[in-house]
Amino acid sequence: MSSRSLLAIVAAAGLLLVCILAGGIIFWLMRPQSTPAVIIAVSTSIPTANPTPPTATPRPTVTRVPTPDEPPTPPPTATQPPTSPPRTDTAEPTPTPWQMALREDLPPLALPDWPRPVGDNGWGMHFLASQYYTPEEVDRQIARLKEVNIKWSLVIYGDENMLHIAAPRFRDAGITVVWRRMLRASDPYYDWGRDIGILNEYGMPPYMQLYNEPNLPIEWDEGGPDIDDYLPDFLQAVQDVYNAGGYVGLQFVRPDWLMAALDALKRHGGERAFGRMFFIPHPYGLNHPPEYDADVNAVLGFLPYAAVFEREIGFVPPMIAGEGGWAIGSDHDANFPKVTEELQRDYYVALFSMFQTGTMPNGDALPDYFFAFCPWLLSDFMDSTAFYDSYAGPRTLTIEALKAIPPFERQFSWSR
Repeated sequence: MSSRSLLAIVAAAGLLLVCILAGGIIFWLMRPQSTPAVIIAVSTSIPTANPTPPTATPRPTVTRVPTPDEPPTPPPTATQPPTSPPRTDTAEPTPTPWQMALREDLPPLALPDWPRPVGDNGWGMHFLASQYYTPEEVDRQIARLKEVNIKWSLVIYGDENMLHIAAPRFRDAGITVVWRRMLRASDPYYDWGRDIGILNEYGMPPYMQLYNEPNLPIEWDEGGPDIDDYLPDFLQAVQDVYNAGGYVGLQFVRPDWLMAALDALKRHGGERAFGRMFFIPHPYGLNHPPEYDADVNAVLGFLPYAAVFEREIGFVPPMIAGEGGWAIGSDHDANFPKVTEELQRDYYVALFSMFQTGTMPNGDALPDYFFAFCPWLLSDFMDSTAFYDSYAGPRTLTIEALKAIPPFERQFSWSR
């Protein structure tokens, strides 16, 4: 054998040895390793040699195999359903609304206790649209009221000087007034006590209207109609008027705003004010006849508000309509004729006659709580609905028809 052949054999044998060693090393490295913990899925429904009908069983659970250094874990029980851990959080307490500070020495008033004019006939008139006037103007307009035998009026005033002008003149004329401070619904007011003191000085009952039609955009200088923005100033006004000895006059032209106001008074501890509170509805008739009572668009439109009071506070306070009535030319409802001068005359005679007969135009008894009706408007040059001084001319037919009704005094149920 040649030396070259011998070298080839040796090389082949060495290569084979290397392969064997490498395979052994690889086999050793790839052998199964024992691990300290293995997650094993354990089934609880393994079939047996004698199978029984299948039954509902829990879902498979996962059991952790402990390591030698860990204590064994007790097997889970299948009879105890999982429970939620006990709650440790507590509910946030509901904040208590601030409570109104109302004096406790003022007794609630029953209907017969409220001040009314001598010879009360329930007839009223909204005085002027202006908040400022001269003594001469007040004298001239009061003379007109007396000619029609008016006993009630709603008077707007701009400041305390107007009270000094108007209050003694209305007192001397025997006319009871609801006083409305000219305010926007967005305006707080801090001088209710001063104003009531002036009225007391002149011997005028302090019937105070707090705000006017707050749900209407025109009554807001800033923002828009917002009951949440309105209520704080409203509650403060109720507190101030009540504590000054005044009569608290609520005015709303939407039942939901009235309900919100009454609810706010109850939540803030203002129930005591209910006994010295009155309401000023604005029952405009549009072109509905006096007997119409299907909705609030009627001179009997105060009735739905009475239902709100009865439901919310258990009784109906005095009501004095501060605006309302009919405008010549009104034709809102096609089911009824347009209001002419003749119809306006007839409608007002029917309306004001209910205080004499005790029967409303719809045939129902006139409720004691409805004290007076002050239609819009006595005098204003720019307002076509005014009874006097309007560019559209005076409402002569209506004025003369009311003058022709003989004087009378209204009879309430407690005086019959």
